[in-house]
Amino acid sequence: MKKVFITLLWMIASSQPVISQTYLGFEYNPNIPVKIGSTTLKNPWAGGINYGQFSSIDYNFDGLEDLVIFDRSGDEFILMEHVVNASVHGYQYVYKGFLYFPPDCKYRAAFVDYDSDGKKDLFTYGIGGIKVYRNIGNTSLGLQWQLVTDILQTDYAGDISNLFVSASDIPAYSDVDFDGDMDILTFHIGGQNVEYHQNQSMELYGIPDSLTFVLKNQCWGKFSEDPNNNNLVLNQTDYPCENGDIPNPLRPENTGKENEPTADFSVATVHKSITRHSGSTLLAIDVNNNGVMDLILGDVAYPNITLLMNGGAAPNTNSSMISQDHNYPSVTHPAYMQLFPAMYWEDVDFDGKKDLIVAPNARTVSENQNSVQFFKNTGTNALPTFVFQENNFLQKDMIDHGLGSIPVLVDENGDGLKDLLVSNFVRYKPTLNLESVFQLYRNTGSASNPEFTLVNNDYLGLSSLGLGLRAVPTFGDLDGDGDQDLIIGQESGNLVQFTNNAGAGNTLSFGAAVSVNDNTGTPIHVSSYAFPQLFDLNKDGLLDLIIGRKTGEISYYQNTGTATNSIFTLITQNLGQVDISPNPDGYAAPHFFRENDTTHLFVGAYNGKLNYYRNIDGHLSDGDTFSLYSNSYLDLEVGLYSTIFVNDIDGNGFLNLFVGQDLGGLFLFEADPLSTSSVNEWKIESNLVLFPNPGSQLIRILSKTGTSSDVKLLGVYNNLGQKQIVELSGVTLDVSNLSNGAYYFVLEMNGKIEHLNFIKN
Repeated sequence: MKKVFITLLWMIASSQPVISQTYLGFEYNPNIPVKIGSTTLKNPWAGGINYGQFSSIDYNFDGLEDLVIFDRSGDEFILMEHVVNASVHGYQYVYKGFLYFPPDCKYRAAFVDYDSDGKKDLFTYGIGGIKVYRNIGNTSLGLQWQLVTDILQTDYAGDISNLFVSASDIPAYSDVDFDGDMDILTFHIGGQNVEYHQNQSMELYGIPDSLTFVLKNQCWGKFSEDPNNNNLVLNQTDYPCENGDIPNPLRPENTGKENEPTADFSVATVHKSITRHSGSTLLAIDVNNNGVMDLILGDVAYPNITLLMNGGAAPNTNSSMISQDHNYPSVTHPAYMQLFPAMYWEDVDFDGKKDLIVAPNARTVSENQNSVQFFKNTGTNALPTFVFQENNFLQKDMIDHGLGSIPVLVDENGDGLKDLLVSNFVRYKPTLNLESVFQLYRNTGSASNPEFTLVNNDYLGLSSLGLGLRAVPTFGDLDGDGDQDLIIGQESGNLVQFTNNAGAGNTLSFGAAVSVNDNTGTPIHVSSYAFPQLFDLNKDGLLDLIIGRKTGEISYYQNTGTATNSIFTLITQNLGQVDISPNPDGYAAPHFFRENDTTHLFVGAYNGKLNYYRNIDGHLSDGDTFSLYSNSYLDLEVGLYSTIFVNDIDGNGFLNLFVGQDLGGLFLFEADPLSTSSVNEWKIESNLVLFPNPGSQLIRILSKTGTSSDVKLLGVYNNLGQKQIVELSGVTLDVSNLSNGAYYFVLEMNGKIEHLNFIKN
């Protein structure tokens, strides 16, 4: 198995497994198909993309360039492996692919082979500039990284200091002078001009293996940004554009201690008059093959990209830009991305020609659903021609509904199959607006082979109901009529109820919204971002109301009414002493579920982790405490805003775990302690049987071939995939300590693994 190593300075850290397919009983299992129309999605459970930055790297050293997406929404790496099946090339999502890369990357990440060793290195954000990791991996050890520098240095006319790049910017890593080493273009900290930092590797050593830079030109291209719009002023002759190769180079005004621009942008920020440089993205390529670099530029306050054509000729590196095109790549279909577009030049359709990808670079006010534009290169790498293909590259193959997905299962059409409802925190709404919606995926499969098909992108017309952002649904029969009513938690901390008038077995049909009140008639309210769940917590046959809060705690309202008239009475504002946040931003997302009559609690959180609590039954009073089993269950890392829903969706006896997350998509797991065995393999007829089954005390292992004396017990697991303690003596098993419910036994006889289901009664 490949290993990941993070090397700091000269030290190589100890190795650790990168990908483990088993996490405390649950395995990532993306095998339930999802459709949009008649199209089956290729990577439905890959988690989504918001504000991606695109690079390629051969992460597994198989000779194929894979695609890495660094999403600045939560500073997350997404790894798409280049796979070939029957000569057909495509991308396949690698779960937990972020483990192949250093964990401390922020704001930006690009992979560039700066030392020409055939392996791409990593350039990411360092305080005040650029941090660099060198790729020192190989085929035997896998991907490894060595920290070259925490902050890249450059020579500002004899003053060696950090090569400044704003946190909000994306610089251009390109061989500007065509001498074989990698140079850097970036905006000056205090103005509207682009600096050219020349790599001195070839000049000093004759080989491109170093990162020694000098500020060669403070006004490369002799243009500047207009402070009032996104026009560029060409042929500048004023300072600092008036001289030759090194026009009065100065170090940044506050190197190393600058007040970094925020990684988030408000609507007010992007609309205000810009009096100094506040955010730009750069891509340098020689568009017309004349031996000098042209420049494609994106601006923080505008949706379009601009092509600047260089009027020089090789070997001139100080020539002027002579034209600007704000409708690039074409007048008929220019790149247009709300907001702050960034550009990437990578071959993403496997034809050997680098294509143009355009994606937003501003968190919270940018496109976060159809946010990856793909322009196919129909020309050559030397003379590219970019033709628009789609605005949802890769996203079209995923469940992806903006930012902060929330999965909920409910039988929406009364056919006995659980359908998938996906809520979200926000999705972008043109122009510079946000909305929360429900998307309905109907289960068009069967009880044993589920399949989800998108049938409604704004279920119940939620976007027009004015319930705020992060509207959270929960379903349950609150009036005893046999159908599922609906409660929605609001951004404001309030809750509203919709009574289902359809009757049992029919498609959900809701009346008007009413406030959810407590037993005194007072509207129930928590601080903000109410995350409700209807669940019979105290096992009295009535659905109670549990509410997660932004501050990280959970409120518990017991149903003290009847089966036909729910009355919610506050028991505690801090159920189980759960608090999943050390700061005000907890965004507690509770999900209680019951297995073998034992209650379990998963709590999603702002930090993207999964908290697992036990010791719940009998500990529901104010002041009681649940046992925190893990604050990082499954080692789950979804960036931000983890949410959970548990259900055996395929009826095979093993629980499924649906996980919502920051990037707007979902992950899917199934309880399975054996990563090498599939569900289908478990259904192969066994040579062994357990008798009696169901059983309660002692049971025996019997063989259909007549002998079972050499049998070994490898494990006993509940439907959560958690291992149980059971003693084997000869062929007799003592199951008296197991709780009533379903289990599966993993046995070995004559070198063959056997899997047996068992019911304890």
